[in-house]
This record gives sequence, structure tokens and C-alpha cells, in this order.
Amino acid sequence: ARRWYTKAAEAGHTEAQYRLGLLLEHRLDPPELAEARRWWTKAAEAGHTEAQADLGWLLAYRMHPPELAEARSWLTKAAEAGHTKAQANLGMLLAYKVDPPELAQARSWLTKAAETGDARTQIDLAMLLATKLDPPQLAQARSWLTKAAEASNSDAQFYLGLLLATKLNPPQLAEARTWWAKAAAAGHTEAQANLGKLLAMADPPELAEARTWWAKAAAAGRADARDLLKQFRDG
Repeated sequence: ARRWYTKAAEAGHTEAQYRLGLLLEHRLDPPELAEARRWWTKAAEAGHTEAQADLGWLLAYRMHPPELAEARSWLTKAAEAGHTKAQANLGMLLAYKVDPPELAQARSWLTKAAETGDARTQIDLAMLLATKLDPPQLAQARSWLTKAAEASNSDAQFYLGLLLATKLNPPQLAEARTWWAKAAAAGHTEAQANLGKLLAMADPPELAEARTWWAKAAAAGRADARDLLKQFRDG
């Protein structure tokens, strides 16, 4: 595949240039990042939106040190063309990679991507709203997490439970339990551990069910669940 993609790429075929970059970055071990960058740059300069998005991601998250100014430039081109992944990655770059963070712009781009229904971006936007803004915008964070949680995303279910249990005053423990139970049933080990803690602290404590969830999380390798299981073994 590399030989044929290379022939077409050298002939100026932008889709081949893009796909050759994918092969070099994703399919080789070790990846050939410099070559992937070279071909994606050619395709990006010709207006290939996917190449612009992937080149921006490569420069920000795969190069050492990151090349943030150029990454931002390419991600912005793709994001302005409506590329959802580029919008999300640009938002994360502005929130967590640049110094100082550009939170208003980050929020704007993450919102555009989240509005397409992408659950991962909905979670990222919610985390920004809940943890990066001052004051936190918990109602909006809860709304975005709920959208992703209702789409059966177990990470969203876990983080929604965490927000309900630890960020709200007063805590909404019954609803937190519901969402953690959904995530735990889907195999989310952190939800299993936290659900166990919630059950152990209930009035009255529900230690048998708590131990069941801790046992599942411990079997999946969570040390905190093992410690809790040992602590409450005779409870």
C-alpha cells in the first residue's frame, strides 16, 4: 500500500498524500512522524480538510516539543471549515496547551463540536465548564454530561455521578448512584469503586452490594478497590 500511495502522492494526488500520512502515522511501528508531517502538509496546503485536522493534531500532541502555533493554525483552518474533530482538538489546545489558556475561545470551539452529538467532546466541554471556569458553570456542565450519559457513554455516566455527588450543594446522591450504577454495569471500574463507597456510606450501609462492586473493580486491577474490599471485608 505504501508504494502505491507514494506514487500517487508524488504525482500530486491530495487524497493519496493524506492516506500516505495516515499509514505512516498510524500503521507503522515505529511511526514515521516526520514523513507523515511532510505528506499531510502537502495535502493541507492544497486545502484537504482532513489533512489539516490531522496535521494540527500531530503537531500539538505527537511532536516533542509540541509546535503549538502551527498546530493552532492548521486546526483553525479545518475547524472553520466545519471539521468536528478539529473543532474539538482546537478547543482542547486552547484550554490546556497554550499559556495562558484561552478559555472563551476553547469553550466556543468545544461547544460547536459538542453540538454535533460527539459524546467525548460533550464530556470535555463539561469538564471545562465545571473545573476551568471561575465561577464553575455546573448547570451547563451537568446538561452536557447528561446528553452524553443518556447516549450510554460510561465515562459521561461516571463524571455525571461525580458532579452530582461532589460538586453540588447539597449533593444529589440518589441520582449519582443511578448514573454510577449504569457505568458500573458497563464495566467502568472507577464507577464501580465509587459506587461501592457511596453504598458503604449509605444510611443504613449497604455493605454486601458495596463489596460486590469493589470485588469487580479489584478484579480489573484497581488498587483502591482492593484496599476498600480489605478494609470492609469484616464489616
